[in-house]
Amino acid sequence: MIATLRGKVLSSTDTGLVIDVSGVGFSINTTPSVRLSKELGNEIFLHTSLIVREDGFTLFGYQSSAERDLFQLLQTVSGIGPKVSHAILSTLTIAEIVRAITAGESKSLEQVSGLGKKGAQRIILELKEKVAHFGNSTVKDKTQVSADGLSLAQALSGLGFNSREIEHALDIVKNSRAHSMEEQLKIALAALHSGSPRG
Repeated sequence: MIATLRGKVLSSTDTGLVIDVSGVGFSINTTPSVRLSKELGNEIFLHTSLIVREDGFTLFGYQSSAERDLFQLLQTVSGIGPKVSHAILSTLTIAEIVRAITAGESKSLEQVSGLGKKGAQRIILELKEKVAHFGNSTVKDKTQVSADGLSLAQALSGLGFNSREIEHALDIVKNSRAHSMEEQLKIALAALHSGSPRG
């Protein structure tokens, strides 16, 4: 199993990135926040899950091991495959997913394309007792921002902000004079807490 990948971003698509790992280009399906966080030529590190089917191999990549693990857990639910599991993680943060499942809020999950009401209810029924440990995942990710060399966009995603909010924050930071990650994160959080667009 390919558990992690580190390499340079060669290109970006509507669904993911192509990453050069020691001369080999890997096509990886990623969430919008990951695609927004990296420019061509930059190095990226992803926690990955390889899906093997008769018609081919598909690689999914996430910025944290918790996201990857949740992606795999979602697929244990009857009728929920990798595409829908990835769509859930592309639409909602870990905190939002855990909250929806533990509180039985199917409407939050129903907004995910390809899921539907019955699928959302199955997820809640089958995973309600299994997602509790994911509740602290975003807290763990906060302490890894500097150590793992995560980008500002990845740090904001780990804190629970969605892709639209992240894009708004990045625009604010680009117009500032902040250089260090600490300064950029401080400005981004100030902008988001002052009232950023919700998506």
